[in-house]
Amino acid sequence: MADALSPRLDPTDIEGPLYARSRTEGRFHVSPAEVLERGADPYVIVIPPPNVTAVLHMGHGLNNTVQDVLIRWRRMQGRAAVWVPGTDHAGIATQNVVERQLAEEEGKTRFDEGREAFVRRIQSFVETTGGTILEQLQAIGASCDWERTRFTLDPELSRAVREVFVRLYEKGLIYRGEYIINWCPRCGTALSNEEAEGSESEGRLYHLRYPLPESTWPAAEAARAAGAEALDRLEDGRWFLTVSTTRPETMLGDTGVAVHPDDERYAALVGHKVHLPLADREIPVVADDWVDPEFGTGMVKVTPAHDPNDFEIARRTGLQVLNVLSADAAMNDAVPAAFQGMDRFEARRKVVAELEALGLFSGAQPHRHSVPRCYRCDTVVEPRLSDQWFVKMEPLARPALEASRGGTIRFHPQRWTRVYEEWLENIRDWCISRQLWWGHRIPVWYCDDCGELTVTREDPDACQACGSDRIEQDPDVLDTWFSSWLWPFSVFGWPEETDDLQAFYPGHTLVTAPEILFFWVARMIMAGYEFQGEPPFRDVFLHGTVRDAQGRKMSKSLGNGIDPMEVVDRFGADALRYTVLSMCGVGTDIHLDHEDLEGAFAPGRNFANKLWNAGRFTLMSVGEDPVLRLDEVEGALEPADRWILSRFSGTAAEMTRALERFRLHEAVERIHHFFWGEFADWYLELVKVRLRGESGEASREAARAVLVHVFDGILRLLHPLVPFVTEHLWGRIPWPRDLDRPERLLVAPWPQPDPRWNDAEAEATMSGFQELVTTVRSLRKEYGVGEGAPVSVLLAGASTEMRNRLEGQGPQLVQLARIEELEFGSSDDRGVGATAVLASGVEIFLPLEGLVDLDQERARLQKEIDRLDGQLIGVRKKLANENFVTRAPDEVVQKERDKEATFLDQRDKLQDKLHLLEGA
Repeated sequence: MADALSPRLDPTDIEGPLYARSRTEGRFHVSPAEVLERGADPYVIVIPPPNVTAVLHMGHGLNNTVQDVLIRWRRMQGRAAVWVPGTDHAGIATQNVVERQLAEEEGKTRFDEGREAFVRRIQSFVETTGGTILEQLQAIGASCDWERTRFTLDPELSRAVREVFVRLYEKGLIYRGEYIINWCPRCGTALSNEEAEGSESEGRLYHLRYPLPESTWPAAEAARAAGAEALDRLEDGRWFLTVSTTRPETMLGDTGVAVHPDDERYAALVGHKVHLPLADREIPVVADDWVDPEFGTGMVKVTPAHDPNDFEIARRTGLQVLNVLSADAAMNDAVPAAFQGMDRFEARRKVVAELEALGLFSGAQPHRHSVPRCYRCDTVVEPRLSDQWFVKMEPLARPALEASRGGTIRFHPQRWTRVYEEWLENIRDWCISRQLWWGHRIPVWYCDDCGELTVTREDPDACQACGSDRIEQDPDVLDTWFSSWLWPFSVFGWPEETDDLQAFYPGHTLVTAPEILFFWVARMIMAGYEFQGEPPFRDVFLHGTVRDAQGRKMSKSLGNGIDPMEVVDRFGADALRYTVLSMCGVGTDIHLDHEDLEGAFAPGRNFANKLWNAGRFTLMSVGEDPVLRLDEVEGALEPADRWILSRFSGTAAEMTRALERFRLHEAVERIHHFFWGEFADWYLELVKVRLRGESGEASREAARAVLVHVFDGILRLLHPLVPFVTEHLWGRIPWPRDLDRPERLLVAPWPQPDPRWNDAEAEATMSGFQELVTTVRSLRKEYGVGEGAPVSVLLAGASTEMRNRLEGQGPQLVQLARIEELEFGSSDDRGVGATAVLASGVEIFLPLEGLVDLDQERARLQKEIDRLDGQLIGVRKKLANENFVTRAPDEVVQKERDKEATFLDQRDKLQDKLHLLEGA
């Protein structure tokens, strides 16, 4: 068995077959009977469903690796671990893809195709490409319960969507109204506030002059006398006011100018008229509390159909609401003929030019401001007046807010708690209708005869109000997130009271990115309370973003993405997983160099190779015969055995604590240090002699038993992180004959700290031994003492306790540091040698006579000192040059000063060595 291991790890030989075996054996599936009948403790995660047409990117790789770590860990703890996979229909994104294909292949639009045919086209596209990302997740080792795979447009989930819509409508929490919404002209649909978040952009602030009719001049005179800054008078006596905007084209839709009711500067103007240039209309001056008298001039233009705040001003003051933009962001027929049909940005340029020609443009200045863009296509979003469906969010938000304040919902890292709470405290109603064809159709029918609405769970044949069969369904579909917010319970069969729902709701942990904290996380919590009476999970782990080496977010447009499948093909899934986990600090981003995959994923590849090599040595050394139990060899255990057992017990406790706190990078650091820095670098070296039988049979059997016990534990602790190489090695371990062996590593019990093996004395002994060996190795290297040359070492000032600990380690000191003689005594009259001081204050003296050519070493040191002196002269000459110091860039001058400090430090160290050798 052991000799069947190849000298080098080839992930392609082991990963695919191991994963296929796990699926065939049904290892990832859990029946509700395990919980409901056999009392198993469930642990549930639902996957953030990726877009059905998506392919795996590094963000998915990170997110799903973290989820898999948690699932595999809890499964090994004996929990009924269920990880539900699935995909999202992704209304806007999927429809956009198919629309582009239709245009490129046939030169047609969806309207040319017709709704039914176009939806069939999307369905066909999804059926062809929709499973790609789930297959790719299997390649990175995702141990999802694939029998539970769901799609947000599945009939069962669609039924849940309708049930929720009807319930909320019947409670008065869903309503239809005309409001300013975010509108994407490219996608042709409304967007929620969260789907149209602003991004800082460099723009311009334009200053426009509106003339005042002669009847308003007396009021203008009075306002100017009161300090109205927005008013001014031309030489010919005409008055005008100046307003500012970032969107001059919207002035064609202005229906008023507003001031604060308590602003005495403009009190005389309220109720008077202003002439709107270009549109040739008169608009009133109104007073409204929303206006900030301290901001700018204290006077604002009001465009009710194209600004949410202006819309509210119009509702309070009775101003006209005039829509001047069409659905594709072109100027409509409500504007003067010269502007009709123009794109909004073309109209902007023309408005400015026309005003300038009339002497009514006061200039523009650079202005950095937030510009909302569509989260899917990045088009600048327009505020637009439209009839849409909304959910009243404030009643739903209350329990979700209390859940956070009361600690029922915990965010990791904790700083996201306040972000979540602030959003809920200021929540706005959710626009849920989308002007798309792909998605859940809104379950509302309009009656052509009586005008009443029918809102029902099943498609009706007639109007519920009058019985007419002349009814037509609302053409819009629901926001994609309206199905996603039900995901934690709809995947288990809700609204039916299924066994799955009873066994696996509520879940436990959600792993996702902060970008969808509002889109999805908060809404799921609200839905959980509203429809199930409890939250869908308790812990929310928000991991960082995968970025390139320059800190930029990976994207297709930048060409800086990394294909996880290429990483898996080249280095293996374990290498990918280990690399991203080692960087997964709580709340920190991950940086990977897309131009150097070999370097980027070296941490994982090197670790997997080290594990393979250590495993191969271990299996070859212990042989195939069953080992003894630890209790059978306890009397033959040596200090190194007790040390490694004690360290393993501590490591198991530390890893468990790290995983419980979602500090995955700490778990990786802990097991890396133990496996590589303690087990491989020290313990394996120390037991080589014993495994060959050179210390007797009892010692050999004790070493075999400890080695198998600890290596078995290492593989268990590592399995959630790197499941493939660990499973392959673990299957070859020779087990104690009378112990029941778990069927597979993925269901083997998670290691528990064992107080029986906690041994502070053994750890202290080994710590002193390691420090001595490491220091002697360093001195040998520093002074060029050959690795194979035996040395004598004198320890001055060692305590009796230290002496007793080290005197029994003679063979190990010879083996690891070639220390053939260890003396304890005074440092007087010690001759020529190298010295160092241990952490305890004990001085080490390593005699050098006979080990190195002292004359040659003195000459070498003097030559190096002379070289450094020459470099110091050059640097100091530069720094003494006033022209260089005053004219060169600060960083260049600082670089020279840093050089000087480095050369001085190196020279001082070499001079100390030379003084040491000059006594010989």
